[in-house]
Amino acid sequence: MLTCLTLIGEMAWGGGRMAPPLDEIRQIMRERALYPPSEPALRSLSSATLAQDLRAVDPLAQYFPAGTWPSSMLSCNGQVGVGMDVVFQDGQVLLSPYRGGGADLAGVREGMQLLQVDGMPVVGLSPRGLVSLLQGEEGSVVTLSLLSPDADGAPRVHPVTRQSFQPLEQVPAGPTGESVLQIRDFIGGLTRPALLAALEQMGEDQTQAGNMPLILDLRHAGGADLFEALDLAGLFLPTGAVLGCMQGPDGHPTIFHAPPGGRLDIPLVLWVGPETVNGAEVFAGALRHHGRARIVGSCTPGQWSCQSDIRLSDSSVLRLTSRMVRPPDGEGFASGGIRPDVVVNRETLEDLSQLLALSMLPQEAR
Repeated sequence: MLTCLTLIGEMAWGGGRMAPPLDEIRQIMRERALYPPSEPALRSLSSATLAQDLRAVDPLAQYFPAGTWPSSMLSCNGQVGVGMDVVFQDGQVLLSPYRGGGADLAGVREGMQLLQVDGMPVVGLSPRGLVSLLQGEEGSVVTLSLLSPDADGAPRVHPVTRQSFQPLEQVPAGPTGESVLQIRDFIGGLTRPALLAALEQMGEDQTQAGNMPLILDLRHAGGADLFEALDLAGLFLPTGAVLGCMQGPDGHPTIFHAPPGGRLDIPLVLWVGPETVNGAEVFAGALRHHGRARIVGSCTPGQWSCQSDIRLSDSSVLRLTSRMVRPPDGEGFASGGIRPDVVVNRETLEDLSQLLALSMLPQEAR
């Protein structure tokens, strides 16, 4: 199984920091968790093993000490970081740089194997441990030791400057100029306008020339901001269409509808896979329900949940699962993930040219 991680993330609590406010954490989880833990489970929370204890009661819960929280209030230029995804595969850490990001500008190429970060080997590191090595302030430099897929066995050092990058990019996918829009994250107030700007930049629209659909690559979209995902889905659906509903601890559902405004009336194909989660899954589920998009890829995991970040009295942050999301059909997580219209194997899922060919086939040929 592939595990993809967007490297902007988090830093685990460690020695030298103030102890977490456990009583405050316990009370918040009683009041605001989607499924409040039992009292024995809350009493068992410990400063020494807080990360593991939180995951035992909520697999997606995290604690961020003061000063380490990855705020969603990002600059208008996008996110800040090394600008790449990593894929943990067969004991190796493989890289996938964002176009125009720090890693790309430093010469990091698709499929390179990461060996060391600032001289520290990455073998055996957890995803969280790797994030803590790679994160840093904008303008700072991290040194990566990399091995190219076609190298003679000699690793090379690439100094990478951490800088801002966009939540999506236009990626070449075909031999005659075809491209797709790859969405990395749904970021509040950023992804929707970035998509509109990218479409305008694509000019007279390759989606109209040659009857090519607009292809959105969600294979590695971690979801992030649910409301941004719903707003983006609303661009492709008629006013008033049901986008999904959300349910909190009180059990009362809130239904979301597509707002009035301009619509993108173009053919649409979505690429999805096991890493298409949270908001990205809701986005795909809404368009799938209304017959607005054809889905190509492999099944999504069915992670229909929403997390809340709550600032504590010492300026640390607790992230916990606070709401469950259901797509328009009302089934949601009970029905598992999204099964694509065109299902592919693992190798094909990582081959852009094959995915493009499947996306372009006429309906009757699929």
